[in-house]
Amino acid sequence: MDIGFVQRLLDERAPGQAEVTGLAWSSRFRVHHQVADRYRAGRLLAGDAAHVHSPAGGQGMNTGVPDGYTLGRAFATGQLDGYEAQRRRIAQRVVAFTHRVTRAATTRNPMVRAARNITLPLLGHTAVPRKLATELAELNYR
Repeated sequence: MDIGFVQRLLDERAPGQAEVTGLAWSSRFRVHHQVADRYRAGRLLAGDAAHVHSPAGGQGMNTGVPDGYTLGRAFATGQLDGYEAQRRRIAQRVVAFTHRVTRAATTRNPMVRAARNITLPLLGHTAVPRKLATELAELNYR
């Protein structure tokens, strides 16, 4: 990926609003959204080994750290069988949410993009930002 490629992306998404003057490092990655079928099958899975998703919303650590905590508690109490049931449903919800956010953010459909760009600022004046922040921080799972 070079400066020209990044500039073309910016021009496509925000015409005339930014100029790329340098590029220190770049890479491409493919977004995958997956949750392991089982968290316990001979070995135990937690964090990125159990679920992988877009970085949209910054929920990787918000999901992985509680996995580790819950797994540690399960070891300490001898209740390993309950770990998967407790954490997998949360991972499924997070992965579904980040998938939707990623699709909305990266849509190539000009009509959907225009609707998104009009709607998001309007939602900023409602209860949506607080609900979104609560979801992203995973405070709904306590």
